[in-house]
Order: sequence, then structure tokens, then C-alpha cells
Amino acid sequence: MSTPMEKITHLLRSVTSHRDRKNLNFHYSYLINDEEISRLQFQHYVYQQVWDNSNFSAPVKDLLETDGTRILDVGCGPATWLLEMATEYQKSNFTGIDIKPTYPTETKPSNVNFQQADLLTSLPFEDNTFDYVFCRAMMFAFRKTDWEVAIKEICRVCKVGGYVEFMEKDIVIENEREFTRKLRSKLTVELMKKNVEPIISQKIEDYIRNTNKFSIVKHDQRSVMIGGADKLGKEYKDLFTWGARNLKDAMKKSGYNVDWGSIEKSIEEISDSRCCDKIHRIWARKGECNSMVEVH
Repeated sequence: MSTPMEKITHLLRSVTSHRDRKNLNFHYSYLINDEEISRLQFQHYVYQQVWDNSNFSAPVKDLLETDGTRILDVGCGPATWLLEMATEYQKSNFTGIDIKPTYPTETKPSNVNFQQADLLTSLPFEDNTFDYVFCRAMMFAFRKTDWEVAIKEICRVCKVGGYVEFMEKDIVIENEREFTRKLRSKLTVELMKKNVEPIISQKIEDYIRNTNKFSIVKHDQRSVMIGGADKLGKEYKDLFTWGARNLKDAMKKSGYNVDWGSIEKSIEEISDSRCCDKIHRIWARKGECNSMVEVH
């Protein structure tokens, strides 16, 4: 008999249409191809370890174990998070949306549905449809001006009493040295030219609060070493390097002159300096009150 993880792996292998998206009419800083899909799948399992093997921080476990609970995964990509959650919480119904299907279209669990949809042009759902809306790693998919639009739309489809949750990392490195700081600053400038917001976590919290639709807003964060001797540090360094390489490839195709040697030097400096990334989860409960922000 197959284990739940083996079933998920089989489903992910059935994903099709991973063509390069660079010519499509939407904004994403990475090229979406088989290489990037594989990175996103690896990223899921590394981030899961960062959060003590938990796929969420919002207090939704009881909801997930209740018949008929509806969950929406926004920008689901290859649907690694959604498929794992649907396998674990079989009483709930899961919907994944993305602007272009890179999720399994033929074989999937009975409690999973996918829809091709653009969050920024209105989701195909009524107000107050979902008990829990999850959204992560969208920094490179949204322009600066998109975030407020996206959060308002996510709020609209979330039920009163339901929860929304975001997970992002800022382009900030703790304990960085001079060479890395200069290289990161150059990257930040180039991303801002593309209207990417490189430090988004606090702004997500602010946008949620500004809707005046949430009674509780909480912001959790974890630091993870990039390198080091333990398994997580090594895997996070691999993920960090993989992400840098894929972003480099995308920038070169857009006409930027990227020196991979400098990037490799920076990654080794980061590892030697025991530098850390911070991963943020911001979750909120939709209610009738004005927001009361609790940060920890």
C-alpha cells in the first residue's frame, strides 16, 4: 500500500504543461519551467522543517478536521502544499487556483479541485466562500501595487470567522558581510525596477489591518541559518543556491548581465558568516471588529 507521501509524489510527477512562461501576459520574476517547479517542491519541504513540520500557523486544525470545511490555496503552483493538506485532512474540501496550470489536471484526490484564475482580476467565487485562505511565496508574482488588491480579494472570499494566512520571506540577510550586502543591494534595485517589493512582510500585515475586516492579526517569524552543520541549514543553503541560480537565469533572459561567480562567492560568504534568512507567517481572523494587531 502506498504511503500518503508516495501518493503525493506520484501526483506531482503527473504535472504537465511546465512550459517557460516568459512570453505570457503576467508578472513573475522567475521562469516557470520544470527546473523551477522542482525548486518549488523542494522549497515546500524545507519551509515545512523551518516551521517544525507544520504547514500552517493559523489555529485552523479543528476546522480542517470538520466535514465540509472549504480551503483555498491562492497561487498554488504545482500544489505541493495543497495535495499534502488534502491527504492529511480528508474531511475538508480544497481548491487551488493559479493563473496558469502547473498543478495535476488528471489524477488528484477526491477532495481537491483546481481552477485557472487570476486573483488580481477577481476570483470566480462568491463573497464569504472559504473558511481558510492560504497564500505563500508570491513576492515575485506580484507588483508593489498588486498586494493591496490581492489582499482585499482574499478578504472578500473568506468567511466571517474564517482565517487568512500568508507566508513570505524578505530579501534581507542577517549578519551579512560587505560583499554580500553590496550584491544584495544591487539585486534589490533591479527588482524594484520590476516593481517587486523586496521587503513585504510588514506591508502584508498593514494591508490586512487596513481592510478593517479582521479582529485578530498575528505575525510570526522564524530565522533559519543558510548553511551550517545541521540538516536544515544544509538543505536551506541548497534551496538558497537553487533560487539564486534560477533567478539569475531569468534575469539573464531579460537582458541583465549577471555574474554567477560573484553570486557563488556571496553564498559561501553567507555560509561562512552563519547568516540567516527570516521566514514570516502572517495570519488573521475575519470578524466584524476593527483590527487589533498582536505581533510575536
